[in-house]
Amino acid sequence: MTELYSPPPRFIWPDGAKCAFMLCFDVDGETTALSEDPTLASRLTTMSQCEYGPNVGVPRLLGLLDHLQLPATFFVPSYIAERHPRMMEAIVTRGHEVGAHGHMHEKLAHLSPQEERAVLEKSTGILERITGRRPVGFRAPWFEINPGTPGLLKEFSYLYNASMMGDDVPYTHSNGLIEIPGQWMLEDWEQFAFNAEPAWGSIPQNCSNVFDLWWREFEAMRDFGCCFVLTLHPWLSGRPSRVRLLEELLTKARERGYVWFARGQEIAEYVRGHPEARREVNFDLP
Repeated sequence: MTELYSPPPRFIWPDGAKCAFMLCFDVDGETTALSEDPTLASRLTTMSQCEYGPNVGVPRLLGLLDHLQLPATFFVPSYIAERHPRMMEAIVTRGHEVGAHGHMHEKLAHLSPQEERAVLEKSTGILERITGRRPVGFRAPWFEINPGTPGLLKEFSYLYNASMMGDDVPYTHSNGLIEIPGQWMLEDWEQFAFNAEPAWGSIPQNCSNVFDLWWREFEAMRDFGCCFVLTLHPWLSGRPSRVRLLEELLTKARERGYVWFARGQEIAEYVRGHPEARREVNFDLP
């Protein structure tokens, strides 16, 4: 049997780890619908599906994290943080990280620079008031940022952004902002989202197919020394069968060994303190 291709690791992780594993939850809640059309507030079934995330999905997922004793990063629109204070208290008291995610899950590309600044200032202030600490991590709704976003984040003292997709290890922007890139493939929206009208997503995938997709990518990213960023939405991945899927994935990844499970802040602080850890792409292979 031919030996698998094994390139030099892209990143040197702490304590001999072969890869980092950043588990993220984008707690969009009711803003999933309201950011698209405020009149959907009167569509009670659609809204109830969104509310499932903060009310049912987050407590269930927090229970799983307690059971596995693993950390996570929760990106929360500040509208949701205000609307669900008990949820926020449960996240914070368990030691998980809370990152910014807009106020009403606004698409930044639709905002002027002044509007984007106002949203960041508002959401940062609300999260700091509710959690007792200023957020240092940011994820743009729909992952899409504007040319001025990195500078704005730096101005507001953010340590890292987790919105771009041009790499599979962290890197540093020219202004010192750390980027922890993700990928649509490692998202549950593309696998599980569905709503009849307004139409969201497509036919939900079988959990076994999704496990195979994510596990194969994890194994390869571990071999390549990457940063595995898994992004989940509690209204989707808080469903019982999908919690079991996540439990199997996390358990198997931990059993695989040499995996650093970390919050975004921990990853960003490590990157900032160890610029020599990143290995640039080698174009001079024989």
